[in-house]
Amino acid sequence: MVSALKCYFFSSNKEIYRLVAREYNTSAVHVYRLAHGKKGKGNRDYYILKRLKEHGVIDNTLR
Repeated sequence: MVSALKCYFFSSNKEIYRLVAREYNTSAVHVYRLAHGKKGKGNRDYYILKRLKEHGVIDNTLR
């Protein structure tokens, strides 16, 4: 948990994570984890991954 938070604070995409998190009413750390490989568990997570793809943070939505 500590390493995920540390990497989030030094990430260059921090503003994008915050923007997407506000849009889908979740935490920015949750968005960060999804962007870095955590498996999505529902429709909201899929839409978050789709938005990250639109912003160019990730390559594809299916993992």
